[in-house]
Amino acid sequence: MSSKYSVLTYESDIYVKRNWINLGDYVQSTAAKQFLPSVDTFIPRDHMNAYHGDSVKMIMNAWYMDLPENFPPSDAINPLYVSIHINSTIVDKIFTPESIAHFKKFQPIGCRDFYTRDLLISKGIDAYYSGCMTLTLGQTYKRDNVTDDVYFIDVMYDSMTLSELVRQPLRFGKRLLNGRAFEFAHRSKVLKKHFDAELLKNAKFETQIIPYISAEEGFKLADDFLRRLANAKLVVTSRIHTALPCLAMGTPVIFVNGGFKNKIDNCRFDGLFDFFNRIDVDANADSTTNFEFNGEKIGMQSKISNKTLHHDYAEQLIEKCRSFA
Repeated sequence: MSSKYSVLTYESDIYVKRNWINLGDYVQSTAAKQFLPSVDTFIPRDHMNAYHGDSVKMIMNAWYMDLPENFPPSDAINPLYVSIHINSTIVDKIFTPESIAHFKKFQPIGCRDFYTRDLLISKGIDAYYSGCMTLTLGQTYKRDNVTDDVYFIDVMYDSMTLSELVRQPLRFGKRLLNGRAFEFAHRSKVLKKHFDAELLKNAKFETQIIPYISAEEGFKLADDFLRRLANAKLVVTSRIHTALPCLAMGTPVIFVNGGFKNKIDNCRFDGLFDFFNRIDVDANADSTTNFEFNGEKIGMQSKISNKTLHHDYAEQLIEKCRSFA
């Protein structure tokens, strides 16, 4: 009997109630989907334990998870664990005896960051650094109709402007207490230092955070997003699931490493930063670059060449996923 296949989705009451999702989650699932001969069912990441349908094979690249009490998954799921991240915020909840036994059953576990790899190893689980599945998206998305579009996507998204803070009074109050309220000019300071006025005027500023949508809509939006990124002139971002796909597709990309002040963000990046052309920003918004470009500032005519350190990891992920499917 032929195998059936599934992909992870982000449909859950927890997302309905907060009424937003990160489109990067569907970018990750799109990366897994491209290797499957069919998609016979969708399974929500945070409710994998409740799946009771036919046995399915599933590539399990994801951030684990908003409801850690719902791990491990159903026995009806045959998983390939690559490119997983276990966030530091749920470590004390996810590692039950049942979860550890589950990971050991399907080891070795591929991890998208060093933090997760080392964490699993500390629990006696065979784990290795795999990189992120989004590094394989060049298999499907080709740079074949390059435009003059420059995208700034969630640059320094946690260093909010004054107008952004005013719309979120609770967050503004917290930042007054912790001393971060006066970071509202940090993003502007960094952008004006490194990019010329013409480029900033003509660029498109977007966010990965979107209103809650169905899985079908999520995959459609992710597809459109990736097609636009594939043919962009330049992408500047502080989102790894914008930056990594750009590397995969050959789109010039700059990762702005700044404004991350909490452990949810920081533990996700170890092992990925070296892949990127970066603008590194300190707590005072002083910044430096780790790459070269022509001119004093980056403009529409600047030539930006991506690094190639990710290539071997992408090739290994492609081979592993093809063998699994």
